[in-house]
Amino acid sequence: MEHRRRRQRVSPLTCLVCSFGCCWLASTIGHHAVQAFGLAPRGAQWNLQVQSTVDSKTQMAALPAEGLDVLQDSLPGVVAAGNALADMGTSVLTGFADQGQNINGILFQSSLLPYLAFLYFLGYKKNNTPPLVQFGFSFLLLFVLATIPTGIISKSTYGLILADSDWLHGTAESLLTCTNIMIVLGFRGALLGDRDLADNSLVRNIAFVWLAAVAVTLASGVPFFGWEAHAQFLSGIGAIPAGTFQSPEPVNALSLPNWLVHWSTVFEFLLAMSLAWKYADATGNQKWKGLTWGMLPSHASSVSALTFHVFYNNIPWILTAQAAFTLLGNITLCIASARIAVSNGWTLGELNPFGGDKESDSKSGTEDEAEAFDVSKVSTNPGQDMPSGPLLTFEIVALTVVASYLTKYGELSIFPGVFQSPDSSALAALIIIVPVSLVVYTIYRRSSDIQQGSLPAVFVSGPAATDVKVSGES
Repeated sequence: MEHRRRRQRVSPLTCLVCSFGCCWLASTIGHHAVQAFGLAPRGAQWNLQVQSTVDSKTQMAALPAEGLDVLQDSLPGVVAAGNALADMGTSVLTGFADQGQNINGILFQSSLLPYLAFLYFLGYKKNNTPPLVQFGFSFLLLFVLATIPTGIISKSTYGLILADSDWLHGTAESLLTCTNIMIVLGFRGALLGDRDLADNSLVRNIAFVWLAAVAVTLASGVPFFGWEAHAQFLSGIGAIPAGTFQSPEPVNALSLPNWLVHWSTVFEFLLAMSLAWKYADATGNQKWKGLTWGMLPSHASSVSALTFHVFYNNIPWILTAQAAFTLLGNITLCIASARIAVSNGWTLGELNPFGGDKESDSKSGTEDEAEAFDVSKVSTNPGQDMPSGPLLTFEIVALTVVASYLTKYGELSIFPGVFQSPDSSALAALIIIVPVSLVVYTIYRRSSDIQQGSLPAVFVSGPAATDVKVSGES
């Protein structure tokens, strides 16, 4: 009976996509319906005029937009109540059409297919991937999809790119924090031998509540609360009073809570990279270390996004770099997960939907057990480089808070003119290169095989595949 229940369980990815579809539909319909019926509060503007004091030339210079919110042409105006749903569809189609004509949009869209392949290989039944890790990486798709309606709302209501609308930007970005937390908890639970943590239904439910809160916020922020273009995310809680610094902030500066969200995703992702490395040693399958290397370009993408905000969204090429790193990262993630799957017995025959074992009926129970996460296959050593949960939480929170305050107010104290100038490309490139290089060096120092000149094979032929020597050896 137990294995039958497992077979009937709907895949997490299907649940996620369906749930997001419902939340997104409710959010978008509510937004457009309120526009059509004229229910906007006093002071809220539902036309396509720019509601910002930022110079229009600066706004155009900031294009292309971050993520999937690039909309180069104004969206159609709001029509009568009877055309509300049609207007919604037109907005979505216009958003995708504009994305397809922009290099950033092309790169971001192209990155979706390798990411789906990555999820497929990561979820191979014999990988023994911690379920919460698989769920977390799948949940990332909701963050990507959330940028579509969020970008449309930002552009159609305020005439701004998503990165310039703080409350919209911070709300959507929070889903990325949720994603990384689940990945960290999944790996940590497996490494500690805690199956309940590695496959935790409560964490999943919290993630869905988080998603619902995001959808409700996006749907109600403008029509019911009347939040303006630059309303601060979470009301800017924790911010130092305005006027403390001699140099004023640009109107599109990220609020402190928004910086907290951004920095938390960086530190959580770095922790996840470290835990993936440990998971390789704990499982005895060194191919998992390739996942850490595969996550590196994604980290570079995050650093690029932060750098774009450090310079107040004034240097457009950074977004192209972010999009390129995203595409490269999804490709390397796909390769890394494929190597893990092949090392565990995956073959091309797995792609045959009509294939399967000839003895499927007699072995169905055994196969279902093989698909379940087996914590006994993970060697645990709680005393080895595994700080306690409270200590780890404190470290991440402390790093996030310190980095957020230093970033937001440090650039106002030290050469504010440089950070507010669109001509600071050299410094921006340096800010991206230095931290990413430090992470590369850290991983390299832990890769004794690479230091000795042995590079991992990009493709493996099976569980017995070995690395390839490349330096000074015949």
